[in-house]
Order: sequence, then C-alpha cells, then structure tokens
Amino acid sequence: MIATAVQPPVIQLRPYQQQFITDVYRKIKERHGRILGVAPTGAGKTIISSQIVSDAVSRIRRVLFVVHRDILVQQTYDKFAKFGLECGFIKSGWEENKQALVQIASVQTMESRDWWQEWPVDVTILDECHITAFSSVIRKMITKIHPSALYLGITATPWRLNPKENMGDIFSSLVCAPMPNELINQGYLVKPSYFGADLAQNTTITIDEDGDYNNKALAIAYDHPEMIAEGLRNWQRLANGRRTIVFAVNVAHSQHICEAFNQAGIPAAHVDGRTSLKKRRKIYQQLADGEILVLCSCMALTEGFDVGAVEVAVLWRKTLSQSLYTQMVGRILRLSPETGKTDCLVIDLVGNVEKHGFIEDIDHDSIQLFQEPRRKRDAPSPSKNCPVSEGGCGAILYGFQMVCPHCKYNFEVNRIVKTLNLKHKLRPEDAERFQKYRDLLQRAYHLQRAPTWAAMTFKDQYGHFPPMAWGRHAVFGKPPPDNAKQDYSRHLQAIANRLNKDDQWIERYLSMEF
Repeated sequence: MIATAVQPPVIQLRPYQQQFITDVYRKIKERHGRILGVAPTGAGKTIISSQIVSDAVSRIRRVLFVVHRDILVQQTYDKFAKFGLECGFIKSGWEENKQALVQIASVQTMESRDWWQEWPVDVTILDECHITAFSSVIRKMITKIHPSALYLGITATPWRLNPKENMGDIFSSLVCAPMPNELINQGYLVKPSYFGADLAQNTTITIDEDGDYNNKALAIAYDHPEMIAEGLRNWQRLANGRRTIVFAVNVAHSQHICEAFNQAGIPAAHVDGRTSLKKRRKIYQQLADGEILVLCSCMALTEGFDVGAVEVAVLWRKTLSQSLYTQMVGRILRLSPETGKTDCLVIDLVGNVEKHGFIEDIDHDSIQLFQEPRRKRDAPSPSKNCPVSEGGCGAILYGFQMVCPHCKYNFEVNRIVKTLNLKHKLRPEDAERFQKYRDLLQRAYHLQRAPTWAAMTFKDQYGHFPPMAWGRHAVFGKPPPDNAKQDYSRHLQAIANRLNKDDQWIERYLSMEF
C-alpha cells in the first residue's frame, strides 16, 4: 500500500527561492535529468528542497533525499515536518518506513542496505552534492541502479579540489540562486568584514595527494601555545564578547584552543565527530543563548551548523579548497533578527582570505559545470592588510582602498609612489588624481572593462588624461602575485577581442602594469 501525501502547511518562500524552483522545473520540462542547483550558505537550500519534495509528493512521486552527515538527517526531517511530509529513513537508529513516499538516506547507510535498490525512486535529491554525488554508491545508483530517475544536486560550493573531477562529470544542467553579494545587498545575508594575516606565513606546508594541505604539517605549524595565545589576543582585540566559531586543524588543535579560551575566562566548548547529536544540539543552543561565546571544532561545523546568532568565524585551518573556505565563512552570514545581528567578522589566522578572496566576490561566472578547479581566473581580488604596526586594525582590504573603513587608517599616497620608483616627483596637488586613476584601473579590472575606460573616466572628471606612469602596478601591486601577468594578459585579450584591438594595444597595457 502506498502512503498518501500529507497536505503541507503554507510556508512563504522568498522571491529568489521561488525563482530557483521555477528554474529547476523549467530544466525538467526541457528534459534535463541531472540538474545541479547552487545556492549560497544561508540562502535556504533545505527550504527550497522541502518545497520541491512537497511538490513531488503532491503528484505521488517517490523521493530519495541523500545526506552525508548524521546531523543532517535530523535537520532535514525537522524541515520536512514543517511541510507536512511523512518520511522513512535509510539510516541506522532511525525507523524504516518503506511505504513512505519520502526516504531520507545517509549515504553511508546506503552502502550496507540494499532494499532501496528495488524501491522505484522517481526523484533523487543529493544534499551537499559536491560530496554525496561523488560517492561510489551514488555513482552506481545514477549509472546502473536507477538511471532513469531525476537527479537534483544541491550545494553552496560546487568546486572539487581533485583536478580530475568536476560537477560536469555528474550533472548536465545548472541552476543558480543569487550569489552572496546579491543576497547581502537584498538584506538576506549580513556583510562580513575580514581581519588577520597568516601567523605561520613563512612555514612550508606539504600538500597531500587529495590536493589539500597535510594535516600533520598544519598541526605542527599552528598548534602550539605561542600561536594559540596570539590568536586569542587577536580575538580579544577584534571580537571580544561576540559569539564565535573556530575552525581548527584537527581535534587536538580544537581542544587546545578551547582550553585557552576557558583559561582566559571566556566560556568555550568543543565538538567533533564523536560528540553525540543530543550533546551537540545542547551546545549549539548554549551558543545561541550566549551561555558560551566560543565553539571550536575542526570539521563538524562546516556543514549542517545553523546558528544564526554567531557573528565571528576564526579561520585556524589553512586550506587550498575553495569549497571548504566558502563553507567556513558562510556559517556566519545568516540573519539573526532575534539578536539584532547586523554584521559578522572573519578573523583569518592562516591566510585563507588572501588565497581565496572575499566571499562577496563569488559570482555566477565562477559557477560552471566544467571548469579547472585551480584556474587563476578564480583568484581573489588584490588585497592588503591595514597595518597594525602603524596604528591600523589588521583588516583585510581591497588593494584600491586608501582609507580603512574600520579604523580610518590612511594609506599614504607618497609611500605608494616611492614603491613604484617613478622617475618624476608627484606634486602635492596631484596626489588625489594619482590615486583616483589607480582606483579606476582597479575598477576596470574588476568590472571586466578596458584600462582605456579608466583613462577616459579620469579625463571626464579632471579635463586631461593621466600619465601612464601613474598606472604602474595599480591593479596587482608590487610585487605582483604569481601568474598575475598571465591573468592580466587574458583579461586584456578578452577586451581586445571585444573592442577589435591589436596585439600592440595589449602589450602597451601589460607594460604599463608590469
């Protein structure tokens, strides 16, 4: 006997959530059977999924919803219950109900049970599909067990660290929600500020076969008392009293950080994979209520952690993974009307921001089914630190920002001129114009415009063209990052193709920058 659908309550979706669902349904009508859906952390992916599942159940379709963490089973069920959905489970410790139209499955448990292979699934939704879709059991399911089912993958981070894998290996079509900066501007996420620098920047750290830094090497670099004391001082200077999550290298590192905060009189707790769900939920509630201020972990908080009241993320785990970095920062972007949260802070102690850039700079161009995961096209915007040694606050800023928005530190134009080794002396009355031109060149690069746009905009304001010497190192700084010249060459080539410019034009502006 087939279970009947339960009439769901009315839940008001945000406009972009409804549009996302509409776009998915359009793809289905176009006969796409493997769809990748990308929505930032905090955009409400589970609400979106719940509505899609509810719609499927209303048409008597069988839905398999696959997760990869134990805590996500409970969170998914809680959301589905709000939509009036009756569920069965493919997960140890949870009651089976093979007649239910909706099955919430742990990808690990699917390996040890096989009844679902005979269950006539119509729709499979892969939560955190950058992980679940690449498991052996799901790949076998897609290609051999249920090849005719509809597959929808949902993730905030559609990047694979392994250069031999990309989302196009699994999915054939793409649907995107608004990116973080759009949701921030629309008031659905809070804007982060970034502080810090790599406390072990001169340390060489080996890379594992999986493409990320070796955990033992990371622990050697970052897990020692002096480093932890320095990180604690940074937190006290920047975020004292604010609810915080800390991403550590491993369990021992997390425990050491937790001990340091508690010894300093700052209530802190630690969770890891061995922490029971009951205890974890209690700790999360204590953090939400302000009974503890700091929660430390290594990987347990990167997915499935949903405490909107958290305002600060301390990055103490260096990574080459764009997905992991984005997951960590994304944890603190959620709204929290009940606490009056208006902003959030990223305290980066390991150089992740310098490596991956600001999360607001992720755009639709970086979300592709087929892409090279480590292409410099995805590199961060040039950035600098507000110098603490000169009275600044340590904020991480765009290279073109000349006044720190946090502490109002002024970067001296004459000091910049000195580093450029200009042959002529800059007159005091030209200082503003000099920096204006450099700001415009930065904007031109970010907006994918020609450097000539910067010169023309300058002329419109000041009545004359700027000297080309003023543009030296304006975009990438000095010394420029690795492959900067290659990046800028590609940028100029794209502009030249669009504007029908020759190779001499490209070489001219390459020479101006470098």
